[in-house]
Amino acid sequence: MLKNLSRIVLYVLCAITIVITALFFLGGDVDPNADYVEPVYTNAMIGMMYTCFFLTAFLAVVSAVWQFIIKLQSNKNSAIKTVVSIGLTVLVLVVSYFVSSGESITLLGTGEVVDEQTIRTVDMMIYTIYTMVGAAILLMIFGPLAKKIK
Repeated sequence: MLKNLSRIVLYVLCAITIVITALFFLGGDVDPNADYVEPVYTNAMIGMMYTCFFLTAFLAVVSAVWQFIIKLQSNKNSAIKTVVSIGLTVLVLVVSYFVSSGESITLLGTGEVVDEQTIRTVDMMIYTIYTMVGAAILLMIFGPLAKKIK
């Protein structure tokens, strides 16, 4: 039953994505004579992307909490490792936020000034990605060596 449900959801999401993507690319432009051409169905595409992103984020959090509860009941040591890894991720986010630059920038072409909060948030995410990729590379290199030493 669950296998069929997930297959049906997959097909429905693929169909919705194909329809909205086709409308976006083939649906025409708001003003074809404008300097920057805007497709008619831009808002539909953005709305679909936001919906998919937030639904995925919500399901990831619910799944993580569910798995944590299951691990807590069966293997407390594994559950503690999960909490430590989440805590380290939050620590990296906080440290990278305070390390990030708050200097405002002006966008080319539009002249809009991007505020300090947006710049700090983007810098925080970039620094966090760099830190996580670096940690993953170090774990790939030194993880097997640590197992051999034990």
